[in-house]
Amino acid sequence: MLQYYKQTIRDLRNPESEKVREVYKVLLNRGDSAEDFIDHVARHSRLGTAVIQAAMTEVTECLAERLAEVGSVALPGIGTISVAIRPREGRDKGLMDQTKEGFAVKQEKRELNARSIELHHLNFRPAKALFDDVYHRLSAEGKLEMIGGKEGVPLYQPRQKSRRDRFAAAREYIQEHGFMRVADYSELTNLSRSKAQRELRLASELTHSGIIASGKGSHRIYILAPKPTPTDEQG
Repeated sequence: MLQYYKQTIRDLRNPESEKVREVYKVLLNRGDSAEDFIDHVARHSRLGTAVIQAAMTEVTECLAERLAEVGSVALPGIGTISVAIRPREGRDKGLMDQTKEGFAVKQEKRELNARSIELHHLNFRPAKALFDDVYHRLSAEGKLEMIGGKEGVPLYQPRQKSRRDRFAAAREYIQEHGFMRVADYSELTNLSRSKAQRELRLASELTHSGIIASGKGSHRIYILAPKPTPTDEQG
């Protein structure tokens, strides 16, 4: 039986407001592992687990090969997987200016070649037959069970009520530890990782927060902004 729960979350566009909305999410921590799924297939077919494992390994290797060659592969009855690419970090596509005549003009011309491109992510579009099959199975009575009660489960209630208080807590943390990562801010404030990342990015852009970013990508950390040097007149 598939279990789900209701969450009440704040308006992400204005976290300080009192506006909330309800969302419903599936409880995923009961999901099958690869071994569980193979055992399930074996119980419902004449194939042994070793044969199924070998077949899936072959399919996976061929899938990776074909995706790298043609960019899109349709799996019968399952769906279509396609490749999405992006420039590597530090590679700009070129800056564009909008002219009065309405034409876009490049300020800088930076040609991108194959070495400048990397895999961004894989897109998956389920087959209609698979979607319809899951839909009808879940629509059957007794297939869904709500947990957590009618009041739902609050999502990441912040320990500090205001963003200003969270920034102050972050400064204290950085002063003690020297730097802060997104995971540290998430644990400190009890915010989700995505919201913690957005708030720290905002903090680094606000001069009055006292926090700046250092490094790029996965190596980015947040430190205290240097105190302004007093001018001769102030001195």
